[in-house]
Amino acid sequence: MPSRDAGRTARLFVLGTLEASGPTHGHELRLIAERIDIGEWSDASVGSIYNAIRRLEEEGLIEAVRSERQGRRPTRTVYAITAAGGIELAALRDKLLHGTTLPSDPYDVAFWISAGLPAQELRAAVQARGRSLEERRIRLEHERERLTAAGYLPVAGQLLLRHGELRLEAELRWQEEILRRLAELGVPG
Repeated sequence: MPSRDAGRTARLFVLGTLEASGPTHGHELRLIAERIDIGEWSDASVGSIYNAIRRLEEEGLIEAVRSERQGRRPTRTVYAITAAGGIELAALRDKLLHGTTLPSDPYDVAFWISAGLPAQELRAAVQARGRSLEERRIRLEHERERLTAAGYLPVAGQLLLRHGELRLEAELRWQEEILRRLAELGVPG
C-alpha cells in the first residue's frame, strides 16, 4: 500500500528531474526512476511517474513542449517545468527536506493483534519477515554497489540507497528483539 506521501514524492521527482535535466519525455523520466530504483528507497514507484506527469500537466506545473518520434518508436511528448512548477518544486522540496515524516508500517498493527497467537506461530511469522527483510537489504546493498561501480549513482544516490539499507538493518534488529522477548508476551507455548 503506497503511503500518503507517495504522490508528493513522485511529483517532487518529476519536477526536480525536469529542472535538473531540462525538457524530457515521460518515458525517459520513467527510465531514470527505474535506473535509480526509486521504489526501493522511497515511497514513490516507477509506475507512479506517468500519473504524476499527467497531474502536473493538468495543474500547469509542467507543459508539453514538443513531440518526438525516433524510428519506429511511438511518438513521445517532451515536457518542461513551468514557472509555476518551479515555485511548486521549491515549496515541495523545502517542505519535504526540512520535515520529519517516518513511514507507518501495517506490520505494527498486524503484530499488535497477533501478540496472542501461539508462540510457535508468531515466532515463525517474525522469522519469515526477518528473512524477507535481510534478502531485501542484500538486494539493495548489491544494487547500490552495482550502480556505483557502473558510474550511474552519484554520491547523493549512494547515500539514499545506504539510508534504505540502514532502515532495513534497524527493522532486522527490532525483529531480533521481538524473538528474544516473545516469552514476555505471555503467548501460549
